Amino acid sequence: MNLYFRLFTFLKGARVQLALKISLGLLIMGTYVGQAFATAATMKTLFAGGSFHEISPLIIIIAVLIVIRAVIVKVDEIYGKKIAYFIKNELRERLLMRLMDLGPGYQENYRSGNLQSVLIDGVESLEPFLTGYVPQLLVSLLGSGVVVIYIWTLDPVVGWITAAGLLIAVGSPQLGSNFFKRIILEYWQSYAKLNAQYIDAMQGMTTLKVFQASKHKGQELEEEAKGVYNRSMKSLGVSLLDSAIVKWGTAAGAAFATGVGALRVTTGELPVQSLFVILFLVVECFRPLNDLNRLWHQSFLGFAAARGIFNLLDEPLIVEEKSQSLQQAVERPLPELTFKEVTFAYSGGKRPAVKNISLHIKAGEKVAFVGKSGSGKSTLVQLIMRFFDPQSGSILMNGLDIRENSLEDLRNQIAVVFQDTYLFYGTVSENLRVANPNATLEELEKAAKLAGAHEFIMELPQGYDTVIGERGMRLSGGQKQRLSIARAFLKDAPLLILDEATSNVDALSEEKIQHALEHLMKNKTTILIAHRLSTIQNADRIFVMDDQELKEEGNHRELLFEKGFYAQLIEAQHE
Repeated sequence: MNLYFRLFTFLKGARVQLALKISLGLLIMGTYVGQAFATAATMKTLFAGGSFHEISPLIIIIAVLIVIRAVIVKVDEIYGKKIAYFIKNELRERLLMRLMDLGPGYQENYRSGNLQSVLIDGVESLEPFLTGYVPQLLVSLLGSGVVVIYIWTLDPVVGWITAAGLLIAVGSPQLGSNFFKRIILEYWQSYAKLNAQYIDAMQGMTTLKVFQASKHKGQELEEEAKGVYNRSMKSLGVSLLDSAIVKWGTAAGAAFATGVGALRVTTGELPVQSLFVILFLVVECFRPLNDLNRLWHQSFLGFAAARGIFNLLDEPLIVEEKSQSLQQAVERPLPELTFKEVTFAYSGGKRPAVKNISLHIKAGEKVAFVGKSGSGKSTLVQLIMRFFDPQSGSILMNGLDIRENSLEDLRNQIAVVFQDTYLFYGTVSENLRVANPNATLEELEKAAKLAGAHEFIMELPQGYDTVIGERGMRLSGGQKQRLSIARAFLKDAPLLILDEATSNVDALSEEKIQHALEHLMKNKTTILIAHRLSTIQNADRIFVMDDQELKEEGNHRELLFEKGFYAQLIEAQHE
């Protein structure tokens, strides 16, 4: 579908509001037309030698129409903003839900700054087109069309000239639209890149300071900013040229129609009274087109941003959910997991991240995955969570392929404590309620106490209501990790995954966290992933990964006795 026409689909939920916006536009034009008739009548009266007493009612009518128009214009602008808010809010929610459906796998190939540009600036730039240009287009077609027909009834020749001028004014912007769209697209792409660069610089500020790289990064940003400026000036120049052509066309059309009308008066083919009406109506006929042209050029940035919006909406889902996915009962047994010859490669690559993995995890069992970095341990977690689906093989939970479950039901059964805890800007309680939005303060405190976090939370300035900053920057690594464990306590899911949960904390914090984890793992099926082999020696079974394959399986003693790859890892860590 053509990009231009596809944008109209965003207006489906606002048809009533759009109709009212068009009605307001027609009323505004109606006041101009009424003013034109009143002014023409005033000129006709004065031309016939009328007195001020005769034209005073007409002057009052003109004044009243001006006041009415001012009121309608204000209502129109306010209502336009309300429609814009409704449409943009709906679109942003739709885009966010699409991002959630695409999952973390989609973000691996796109920078956060580019996505932010689409969700915030891209949606914002659609406002001139959706709530300005589209209603004004219909106002112009209806309003100007009626005026042209009326002028044609007064004099067909002048009517055809006016109609031709309208067609030229509407059509001329389309002639160079592809060229202008390309320039605007280049500007939008450079702007999105600059935005991404700035976000990178802000998030990496500490690293830039440590390595004294701030100046170099600043120079990079300056070059990017210059590119945005140059493309902005280029698009502005083309826009001004195009607008000048349209304005010249509308002015020339009005002047030519009026001139021909005056000529026909001299030949007796047109009454002078009709010329007064034509003189003022022709101007009002072209007025909506000047507004339309202005909104057309304001919409070009939206056209460029729309490509990114539609690319996001059209992106095929990495993980497809069946239309009739199973929803299991609330009361369910502890999960058992089975991998059957599972092979997976990121982005459909040729080199597998895991290959031909077959294993079984019993219900209530505590198992660990160990191996070198890049051996495929964390990939198995992402496959269990269905952030990705394997290219071959299957994963079963309690004997059922996890692809048969709804994603919501599957993930409700899983709690994860990641190596890198993500905390949102907000209070401690808001971050904890990510795991359970309906949790009471008593439940938050209970979970925090079990996680060993309650004590340090109460030492914060406002306790659970303390704002902890973006990404939890006001907390230590150990404190952030304990909040992550508190989230897992709040969720209380039967399958627990601990992905390098203590790798980024000091020895004292690790001891406290390990104690909290022991409480958390009770009565759950638990999967441990760790580099520090000391943290998984008490696991019921240990799966040893190497070169994306499962090499060994057994408990700590059995694997040491075999003197295989696991024994080599233990020896390497003790050196």
